[in-house]
Amino acid sequence: MANPISSLIFAYRNVNKTENGEVGRAPVAAAQGINVCGEVAKYNKAIAKGADAAVSVFEDLAQKSKPVDYALKGVKWATKNVNPLICVSGGIKVAMAEDKTSAAITEVAALSGMFAGESVAKKILPKVIEKLPVGNKVGVIINGLLFVGASIASYAGGEYLGKVFAKDVKASWDMGPKKINQIA
Repeated sequence: MANPISSLIFAYRNVNKTENGEVGRAPVAAAQGINVCGEVAKYNKAIAKGADAAVSVFEDLAQKSKPVDYALKGVKWATKNVNPLICVSGGIKVAMAEDKTSAAITEVAALSGMFAGESVAKKILPKVIEKLPVGNKVGVIINGLLFVGASIASYAGGEYLGKVFAKDVKASWDMGPKKINQIA
């Protein structure tokens, strides 16, 4: 969902996550930051002209330099593929965790919850905002804030369920097959 408010909040949150040790969130934060610039440019002609000029300079450099060309392609890919980058960051988080099994269960549940919540929000929010007696700019702000809320809440719910399930899985593994057969 292209929204300057949600992109800005997500970029800020991912910068904080990066600063707190989730190194996989750094490219996510960068891609979302670039998306913020693109979204803001849609609302401000002066910013749009500056952004177009900067992109033009890099495109000209890319024609002369393979590393710049690859970097530009990477940036363009990243801005269009934030969710896969979030999945990769989840994999990095699991790889760095001490208890990889619990971390994997928790992260899969959290991201699944988040993507499900965002999918529902993308379908419902435009219809809700359309019925509100607000202008387009206020609608964009409300939509962005509600989308972020839905994303955070659904991630937190999925994370909670993942932790509960991971704890149950760990407890059953700790019992071992003989004890499980005795219970059953």
